[in-house]
Amino acid sequence: MNILFFTVSAGEGHNQVAKTVADKIKSIDSRHKVEIIDTFNYVHPNLHKIVFEAYIKSIKYIPTLYGFIYKRSEVTDNSIIDVSEFLNKIILSRKLSKLLADFQPDVIVCTHPFPAEALSVMKRKGRISTPLVTILTDYTIHPSWINKEIDFYIMPSENFIYEFQYWQIEPEKTRFFGIPIHEKFSVNPDRDQVCAKLKVDNTFTALIMGGGLGLGNITETLNYLFTYNIDIQIIAIAGKNEELYRYLSQINRKNLKVFGFVSNVDEFMSASDIIITKPGGITVTEALVKELPIIVTWNLPGQEERNMEFILNNGIGMVAASPNSLISCINLLKEDKERYAIMRQNMSRLKKPEAVRDIANFLLHLPCMEKSFIEPEKLIINK
Repeated sequence: MNILFFTVSAGEGHNQVAKTVADKIKSIDSRHKVEIIDTFNYVHPNLHKIVFEAYIKSIKYIPTLYGFIYKRSEVTDNSIIDVSEFLNKIILSRKLSKLLADFQPDVIVCTHPFPAEALSVMKRKGRISTPLVTILTDYTIHPSWINKEIDFYIMPSENFIYEFQYWQIEPEKTRFFGIPIHEKFSVNPDRDQVCAKLKVDNTFTALIMGGGLGLGNITETLNYLFTYNIDIQIIAIAGKNEELYRYLSQINRKNLKVFGFVSNVDEFMSASDIIITKPGGITVTEALVKELPIIVTWNLPGQEERNMEFILNNGIGMVAASPNSLISCINLLKEDKERYAIMRQNMSRLKKPEAVRDIANFLLHLPCMEKSFIEPEKLIINK
């Protein structure tokens, strides 16, 4: 079976989801032909660089504008920046059209709304008839994901069934498998052994991280904790933020353990009692499967605000908008065993540890649908 994934490098989550599912499919049967396409980078590397840098700069320097555009596009059919035609011109390039004709995918999977929208245009115009599947990577439904040509939507939670009714999407198109993460997060190792391996103490521990890019107010959060001199062990993961890692490595605190980019976040979660983080979709899912209560101290505008709503509405974490509330949240979860247990029970109820397996099996057993492709030389490319 040929399965083609389309993603976009806007943060780590979209790529990670595509890789996780692709790896699972190949582990089921290595004969399956699977390829992941970073859409903009494949079509034009310079375009990829522009899009990625624009995304990072917008959320870092002008997050209010990013949030305004995101929220405005949630409530109107016409986004302030209508990218569909622009993306359609890109996606219908000879290079990408040739890829589809050569690869002959049985299924196309999108983990970002941009390629999902553009491929929907191709399907609308009769250039492809391959089944299109989208995997949502946050705990929200933004209208940019919604296209009538999409055959199946893989959703993070049954909580969104009413939102699907609002968007008038047929129930048979939905699958509530969850956001796929690596199966190692479902493993519950012995905590003493994990702590020994990581060279950290087996005591009440707060894991502080800001996703793969090390974003957020990690430095400010640590300063709050040091000022209060709170009696907990702190593990700080800087991710790919080398500047942050160098800064944190210079802090001489007995109860602080600093790490850069790591590939064993699951083990660090197993050695922790709470996680202090920004609410990225993947991080929330990993914590959910690990039943690790979440404290949000900072969030990106847009989708992470919606993820934060999910955390609060489902009782799996807390929000600390000030130094005092952060200290209060930590102490409440440390001292109030009943509240802590309730959060973990809520996480146990919501988590979907088999998401990657269920999604992989679903993709491999999709009904065979007739595929048709327009030969690249017959395509009329929009100038």
